Amino acid sequence: MSDYILDKLTVGVRKAPWDIDAKLHAVIAEKLGVSPCDIDYTILGKSIDSRSSEAVLVYRLAVSSPKRLDLPELSVEQLSAMGKAELPLPEKTVLRNPIVVGTGPAGIFGALVLAMAGAEPVIVDRGYPVDHRRAEWEKFLQTRSLDTENNLLIGEGGAGAFSDGKLYTGTKDVNRRFILQEMIEAGAPAEIAYLSRPHVGSDKLPQVSVNLRRKIEALGGKFLFGREVTDIAVSNGCCTGVRCGSEMISAPAVLLAPGLGGRDLIRKLIGKVSYSMKPFQMGCRIEHPQTLIDRCQYHTANRPAALGAAEYHLVSRPGDAWNVSSFCMCPGGTVVNATAWEKHSISNGMSNYARDGEFANSCLIATLGTGYFNSPDEAYGLIERIETSLFDAGGGDYTMIAQDAAAFLSGRMGLKNNRSSCETGVIPGRIDHLLITELQSALRAALKFFDRKCHNFIRDGKFIGVESCVSAPVRLERNENCESSLPGLFPAGEGVGAAGGILSGAADGIRCALAMLK
Repeated sequence: MSDYILDKLTVGVRKAPWDIDAKLHAVIAEKLGVSPCDIDYTILGKSIDSRSSEAVLVYRLAVSSPKRLDLPELSVEQLSAMGKAELPLPEKTVLRNPIVVGTGPAGIFGALVLAMAGAEPVIVDRGYPVDHRRAEWEKFLQTRSLDTENNLLIGEGGAGAFSDGKLYTGTKDVNRRFILQEMIEAGAPAEIAYLSRPHVGSDKLPQVSVNLRRKIEALGGKFLFGREVTDIAVSNGCCTGVRCGSEMISAPAVLLAPGLGGRDLIRKLIGKVSYSMKPFQMGCRIEHPQTLIDRCQYHTANRPAALGAAEYHLVSRPGDAWNVSSFCMCPGGTVVNATAWEKHSISNGMSNYARDGEFANSCLIATLGTGYFNSPDEAYGLIERIETSLFDAGGGDYTMIAQDAAAFLSGRMGLKNNRSSCETGVIPGRIDHLLITELQSALRAALKFFDRKCHNFIRDGKFIGVESCVSAPVRLERNENCESSLPGLFPAGEGVGAAGGILSGAADGIRCALAMLK
């Protein structure tokens, strides 16, 4: 048997079955002029090209055959890249029982690496296991009574556990393949290893989180849920553990990965460690019928079986206003109120693996630069004022306010209908009035541009709430060894301003864990 690379194999989607990935033998054989029995294949990459009138699937394959094929042979490096990814773990470590704060992507993958090295980490999270979080969310929908330690933002798996599990927001980190392999072993779909825009789904991610936790426990890690870290412990100028109220947990080093829900802890650490202001994003979640997005992207009224719900990534660069881009796009998804704070409302999106809901949603975000605020208190103050104003405008029960895109554009109240995927419901409101002037202008310019890219983007769209928990306005500074200005404290992930998204957060957690082991 010899192994070859077959690049840019295109497959029309009109007649392709939904499980085409497993039925490529005949297509490959026809392309190469051999019998289907003479080949086997592994998918290395898959994307959708919808630039022409009919969308096609584009594959990159490793093809095995006993016959000589007119294709480039796989190199040793390419064959190696198809094997199991390995981490540069030390053969032996003296590090024992370091603390990891948080169980989001940065925390859980940092803890996994520490556990694999034999360090027996102690993982502390103010929230609870992911099955408790799901149950509490269902209770919240019925009672509208928020548990600030047990919600869609706080707890095992972090915010990403209930926001679709998109894995393409950004990293080419050397450990990307390791992260994907570990997630697949923990129950994520195998296709995340080769899709150009992979996702796990909010229905599958919770079990992935549970299985990663069980692996860490089997390797000697210990989880302490329901323990809020309120401060770090310092002795002789070094971080020596964490404080959970009156309780002190000692440790030789701390990996701090509290996520965006840990803003209160981050604010407490300002002044104790070096920090800098950083640009951060804010925007509004916009919802459309999924059929509109399918039609715009696939150029057909009826989506072919081989294609999932269409998604989009749009960027507006008007020149006379802030740039705006779509973010966290959830095809066939749901809009949620993902607050972790009482009397605050925060929009977010989620979708299950099947992405089979009636609506599509995404956040249209702009970046607020470092010159816009003089201090962390100013930046966090703006965020919190918008969140509390949104809560009040929704009637004080976490109902979200909504405004048709056309009404937002013309600066008026307007909501044609309240039919929406939003599980807490929507009522008419002036979202534009909650935003700073520059963000209003940027979103209006973006709507006009996006409508030219996708006809009826304005007519059929409605904004739902404000998405204020996208990224951190503060970065805890680190040296080249990922250590903060306080020796023994290693900040990681989104909440400390070092990453953005599941993959980059996980990669950053790994990077910090490896630095701790050195």
